[in-house]
Amino acid sequence: MKYSKKILLFIIFVAFLFVLYVELGGRYILNTTDKRVITWYIRSSNKLPENFNSFYNTVYPKSFSQNSWSFLGNIIIHPNSQKKECPCNQMTNTIFPRLEYQNKSSFDQFLIARYIEHSYSPKDCLNFNFRNFDFLENRKGIENVSKSLFNKEVKDLQPMEIAEILALYENPVKNNRYRNPERAKDRTEHFYNLYSKNLKK
Repeated sequence: MKYSKKILLFIIFVAFLFVLYVELGGRYILNTTDKRVITWYIRSSNKLPENFNSFYNTVYPKSFSQNSWSFLGNIIIHPNSQKKECPCNQMTNTIFPRLEYQNKSSFDQFLIARYIEHSYSPKDCLNFNFRNFDFLENRKGIENVSKSLFNKEVKDLQPMEIAEILALYENPVKNNRYRNPERAKDRTEHFYNLYSKNLKK
């Protein structure tokens, strides 16, 4: 019994050190240049209007409240969970190859995701994701695709129009209204119906 308690205490201590390393490791493995790159990307991404944020958070509930830990738990329980449910984790996935940091392992990516989540909000990450996403056909960023498809500012988009942008965000090739009109329509309706359904909950 005495040895069992010691082993248990040792395991708890090791687990505590591991979690502490995960929570703080990102700030130590990133050099100053990489931290500045992340800060620049965040600050240069103009804020998305509230109508878009609200639509996104309704389609992906809790996307503005969960972090990479909860996302990891969701993946274990629900293997089909998408990175879109965790904006900062998705941002890390995009920005990771652009950093000077050399040890490009998935564990290090998780450390950097936690660094970003400690430093910025999920809305900041979502801004980055949509301002830097390539919707193809010379339409990089949400403002360009909004003007191309609807000749509107993002703040003036209607729910069905935002749904079409989310469909493109899911897959800009397959869900393109000009290349695959039927599929694009189906995916747009899927996101709109999901929005309407979650809105009533």
